[in-house]
Amino acid sequence: MYKRLIKRFDKVLLLLSVFATMTFSVDKSYAQQEPHFTQYMFNRLSYNPAYAGSNGAMCLTGFYRNQWMGLTRQNPRTGESESAAVQTMNATFDMPVKFLHGGIGATLITDQLGPWDNTYIKADYAYRLQLPKGSLSFGLEAQLFLGQFDMRNLVGGDDINDQDVIGSSSDPLLQALDERSDAMFDLAFGAYYLIPGKFYAGFSASKLLETKSETLNWRNNRYYYFTAGYEWVIPTYPSLKVMPSALFKHDFASSDSWQLYGSVLVEYENKVWGGIGARVNDAVSILGGFNISSFKIGIAYDISTSRLSTVSKGSIELMLRYCFKVENPPKPNTIYGNTRHGGIR
Repeated sequence: MYKRLIKRFDKVLLLLSVFATMTFSVDKSYAQQEPHFTQYMFNRLSYNPAYAGSNGAMCLTGFYRNQWMGLTRQNPRTGESESAAVQTMNATFDMPVKFLHGGIGATLITDQLGPWDNTYIKADYAYRLQLPKGSLSFGLEAQLFLGQFDMRNLVGGDDINDQDVIGSSSDPLLQALDERSDAMFDLAFGAYYLIPGKFYAGFSASKLLETKSETLNWRNNRYYYFTAGYEWVIPTYPSLKVMPSALFKHDFASSDSWQLYGSVLVEYENKVWGGIGARVNDAVSILGGFNISSFKIGIAYDISTSRLSTVSKGSIELMLRYCFKVENPPKPNTIYGNTRHGGIR
């Protein structure tokens, strides 16, 4: 019995680490607050509002991410095994707006993470300055966070026994709470520099107000993002383009809460691409995709390099984008009537 209890206790510890070092206390709750994407280079609006409208086209982009496939947990209400993979969906829209001297954008993210069911709604405006070699943008974002926390999906320590039967927890916190939800408003700011077809770099800060919710025992952690990417056309073989990029994010809530992503993609004749990537101390990735007319389709597969590799089959991420150029129609010729000379154009 003792060995079984220790074995199940190890599983509980592993699940706790899976849910992004989620910790609970009577005062506050903290969790992975910002979902991450392996194809971050195609999802810049989600973490930097200054990106809005920077590519000169109206774009719709969708992402679906199934993280840690194969990971299971025991449902505390039924006792049955079920998937514990994290499901994340992301949709963005952005376009340039000439009379606003920049662009606008919007983002919708749904993220299911253990007992948390989160929705992020974001609206962006970017002001753009044209520079000799590129453009510099400054963006502001309004954020609405809708959080739902289901205490029924938590397992009390007294629920773990050698018969593998889930019982009714005697923990007063788990007995008193059932399901809670709340909405919080916050802001984000970003700066973005772009040399089209060559280089980009950006900095942004999300959840500037660090809004709190007493209902959810939750506080938004401020996140900082740094990103950069480069495009290099091989001189001896111009059909090939090499595109290295990196993304760093940190909430400074603890010394180990930073994440660093890096990738290298190779694109052939602007039609197909593929490459590899990595997240430090987390996963290595294989990426690929292709362009069809105005559509861009991408897929990424992550292979865990952490302890999760023993229980997870990895993560898969799908991306679909549709863009079309925003062109102002030419102004019609102005005709002035003249009784002596007829129409003058």
